Amino acid sequence: MFTAKLLSKIGLLRPVRRRAFCPACKGWLGGDDAGRAVSPHEIAPPALAAGVVLAVAAVAWIVVIDQSRSMGDMAMGLGSPGSFAAGWLLMMAAMMLPTAIPLVFEFARHSERRAGWQVATGLFIASYLAVWLAFGVAAYLVYDALRMPRAEQRLIGGASLVLAGIYAVTPFMRSSEARCRELCALHGPLPFNLQRSAVLAGARYGISCIGCSAALMVAAVLIGMSSLGWMAVLSGLVLLYKLAPVHGMGQRTVLAVAVAALGVLYAFGG
Repeated sequence: MFTAKLLSKIGLLRPVRRRAFCPACKGWLGGDDAGRAVSPHEIAPPALAAGVVLAVAAVAWIVVIDQSRSMGDMAMGLGSPGSFAAGWLLMMAAMMLPTAIPLVFEFARHSERRAGWQVATGLFIASYLAVWLAFGVAAYLVYDALRMPRAEQRLIGGASLVLAGIYAVTPFMRSSEARCRELCALHGPLPFNLQRSAVLAGARYGISCIGCSAALMVAAVLIGMSSLGWMAVLSGLVLLYKLAPVHGMGQRTVLAVAVAALGVLYAFGG
């Protein structure tokens, strides 16, 4: 009973409605302390949508881990443009989809009573990932055009993390983080065509996320694509930036120093 109340309070369960979205989700029967049955509950469709996104991210991590074991860390480098784009998209699904779950939940909550909301939610996710794919390809092209020597890649990757630490305390980073949190709230019903709203919301959120995490993602291009362990570290940092409570300036400074120290560790750690 307590569990059902808790899940209902945070929006993951709700009383069963007629013509429910998912009949298979019914049957979570609550009961009082005396064992008397109360109204059954169903998984709220927004929670189900968020769960699907989390499952996709988990599958992406499984594929990434499997690929790293079969190829070895050093074989996970930038490679050809096509292989990089495929690997980067998979990496973004693993790293960034978990950070988008709060907005996926809010988008589904605002749209579930409208026709085609499931397709719209899928378009939202696709649009979000498309922004990150475009960012990764642009970073790849810049890196390729500069023709940085492979022998210096550890130093370059470490320097990118140090710069990410400095970026974390800049006013632009703080304003981008505030914008990210504002977009997560959605603030009211979705306008005009739902599918168009989904594409625009996903793109806007993706662009805002780039403002929050651009420096870390540049480091991800240089470091995460060649090391599964460092990919996990960078993923944890992105989660901390985007989902942790708002940081004060002192906390930001400590985090920035920690990220810069990771850069030095990567560059000179051997």
